[in-house]
Amino acid sequence: MDKNLPLISTVVLNWNRAELLFKTLESYKKTLSVPYEIFIIDNASSDHSKAIINDFCDKTPHANAIFLPNNIGGEAINIGLEKALGKFIHISENDLEYLPNWADKAIDLFENFPSLGQLSLFGPLPTDEVLGGVGAIPPSQLRHSHGRIVYELSKNSGTSCVIRREILEQGIRIHSLPEREGIIFPNDGLLSRDIKKAGYIVARFEHDLVINVGHTVKELKNRPEYYLKSYRAKPWFGGEAKLKEKLEKWEKTNKPPARLSFLFPNKNRLREKSRPSTECSEPHLWSMLDEWTPEIETIEFFYTIVRLIKPVVCLETGAWRGFLTQAIARALQQNGRGKLISLEKEADIYAVAKRRIAEKELEDHVTIIQTDSLSFTVNEKLDLLILGSDVEIRLAEFWHFKPHLNKKAMIVFQDTHHPQVNNGLHEIVVHSGKLSILSFPTPRGLVLCQYSE
Repeated sequence: MDKNLPLISTVVLNWNRAELLFKTLESYKKTLSVPYEIFIIDNASSDHSKAIINDFCDKTPHANAIFLPNNIGGEAINIGLEKALGKFIHISENDLEYLPNWADKAIDLFENFPSLGQLSLFGPLPTDEVLGGVGAIPPSQLRHSHGRIVYELSKNSGTSCVIRREILEQGIRIHSLPEREGIIFPNDGLLSRDIKKAGYIVARFEHDLVINVGHTVKELKNRPEYYLKSYRAKPWFGGEAKLKEKLEKWEKTNKPPARLSFLFPNKNRLREKSRPSTECSEPHLWSMLDEWTPEIETIEFFYTIVRLIKPVVCLETGAWRGFLTQAIARALQQNGRGKLISLEKEADIYAVAKRRIAEKELEDHVTIIQTDSLSFTVNEKLDLLILGSDVEIRLAEFWHFKPHLNKKAMIVFQDTHHPQVNNGLHEIVVHSGKLSILSFPTPRGLVLCQYSE
């Protein structure tokens, strides 16, 4: 690729939200660190958007303004797409606040996921501040490649996204929905469907790379008439009545918890992705690092258990990205004794976990082994056994390591709300008769057992 060409081409669509547009453009300029070009397309705004755009373009290299005489809706984005030269195409709405290194992180994912065609810069779940965040769970599935993860979407990604240039070269473009209430929305659902038909996946980032300023409760309350009109133009969302219902529900909902962690103070902490269940009716009160790592509260509980019981030998199945491994190793280090054997069968994930332990200087307390747990033979008695690999083999793992359990050893079963794990645990209790059980109503399910010979 020509080194003089931009790596990323941005097309910003604007209509009548000058104050939010200003925040969007300023945060974009402050956080971008790759070669770029930007096209700002104004759909005949009647506020002072034109002044904001002209001022930005005067002060910003590679910035181009396009003012349309009439509002043509989402299809206006195509004007910028036709001019874009970048390897990656970035489409932005006018109500976002960009976070540091968003472009670098997005491009890294495209380079490590060959099948990734469209990437939303939002995380897998709406944040606590976004209206309707509690309970709004976009259907998605965690995918990983070379130590990176994305959440593949079963539906659309939304208008704001990054896509591969090859998608444009296949003729895929933005279409508009029918005009309602004088508003013409982009048909982002059709765009995602077209990208999937071309053989790519559509996904969200593992955490937010932008703040969705235009959908926060604060913004909605500041400009109620604008958003009431917007919702009236969205009958598929329930229209104006739905917006009022969401605001009323928000007022009655308890304030979101402080998503803090003494173990991971600098990591992105999300609300838990699990859906409400009979075992845990309010999963949003918990927090997570990702969908496959135990909930943050669960990791902190493991840390406390290790500090409390002072185990000598611990074994963990399914190291995954090494967050739980790190917590247990830190507890062992602070205990002044003990070691952890951590098993992970997938090579790229093993490398991620091993690198994390090395970066935290915990190698004296952890041995991470790339192996299938059922093929591993332990030569020592175990004081703590944590079962957290594939749900299909939790039962088999228990029986495999049972002969190596010390008297009064602690066994932890994760994901016990999963039917296979739940049924397997019941079978173990019935047939062994040697487990005392304490169950915790966490979103994914956690059972702590003590073994007696």
